[in-house]
Amino acid sequence: MPRLSAREVAKRLHKLCFKKERQKGSHLTLGRSTGEKVTVPVHGDRELSRGVVKQIINLLEDRFNYTRSEAIEFLRTGIPSKVDCPLDS
Repeated sequence: MPRLSAREVAKRLHKLCFKKERQKGSHLTLGRSTGEKVTVPVHGDRELSRGVVKQIINLLEDRFNYTRSEAIEFLRTGIPSKVDCPLDS
């Protein structure tokens, strides 16, 4: 299971067209125009808990048809194997 900070997760999810919707306190909410949302706790550069990373992996499996190994590899490398929207830097 990859160990990532909230900043790293946000950068990776941006590649799947997630945009910052809002931040309230230490919770960053990212969303897509198709309705998917994920809330990530931001505590400096601290690593996210295994539970939060697992929730993101489950989102990738359920909504983006990634296998578990593809989702973990995407989080490790930041290179999406399946992209269903145009990338805009």
